[in-house]
Parts: sequence; C-alpha cells; structure tokens
Amino acid sequence: MALSIQIRCFEMLLVMLALGTPAFAQIEARGSLSGCDQKMALPDYWNQLKSSPRSSAASYCMAELLLQQREYQASVNAFRDSLRGDGYPEWTKVWSHIQIGKIFDITHQRERAIAEYQLAIQSGDDTDGAISQARELLEHPFEWSEDR
Repeated sequence: MALSIQIRCFEMLLVMLALGTPAFAQIEARGSLSGCDQKMALPDYWNQLKSSPRSSAASYCMAELLLQQREYQASVNAFRDSLRGDGYPEWTKVWSHIQIGKIFDITHQRERAIAEYQLAIQSGDDTDGAISQARELLEHPFEWSEDR
C-alpha cells in the first residue's frame, strides 16, 4: 500500500513538471506524462513482458515506442495487450483508448477512432486531462504534425 502511494506521488510529480508545456502540445503523445522510461527501448520492454506477461505498463510503453516509429498495427496490438493486462497503472486504460483512436484517425478510420475516444470518456478516468483530450479528438481528428 505504501509503495502504491509513493508511485502515485511520483506520477503526480511528473505531471506537475510536465505542466510547464502547453496542454495542447501534448496531443501527439503523452511523452513525459506517460510514465514510460524514455531511456528504455523495445528490447527492454520485451524483457519486462517475458517476466510479467500481463504488465499493462510494459505493453503501453512498448506501444508508445511503436507509435513513435509509426508502426501502427504493432502499436495498436500492444495498446490492446495493455488493455487486457493487469490494469496497473489505471491510466493505461484511458490512454490506450485515446492512442488507439489516434492511430485510427491517422489511418483514415474515423468511425473506429470515434468509438475509441468514446470508450476513453466512458472510462471516467481523467488522468492528465484524458477526458478533455478525448472530447477534443472527437471534434477534431488527430493528425501528425509536420515536424514528427
């Protein structure tokens, strides 16, 4: 229980540090808010998944890396693994739906994207402004910026 509180406090600290950037700039990826170690690579997450195959966090972080590489199908698969995983941390659910929705927008599957954004809203989890971002994405489909 105490470790869980410490982890949540650390996550909140990361959020507070990240709030120095405009919220709309974070629409592309959660970046430092995601809780993923930016120094880790795909093989590192594969190793984590070997020891903890149901780790929602490891699957989520792997999905983020794959998304950055524009490996859309592999990324969706990893986000879905995160949704089927152990559910820790809880924010992986809402953000997996949002990120899957973005991929569907990128690949011109707007109806599927809308369904994912609605699932994110229905989760009731507003970690890092997830619900407002999902609502924004319902109104304005996600597009990669030119500098990505």
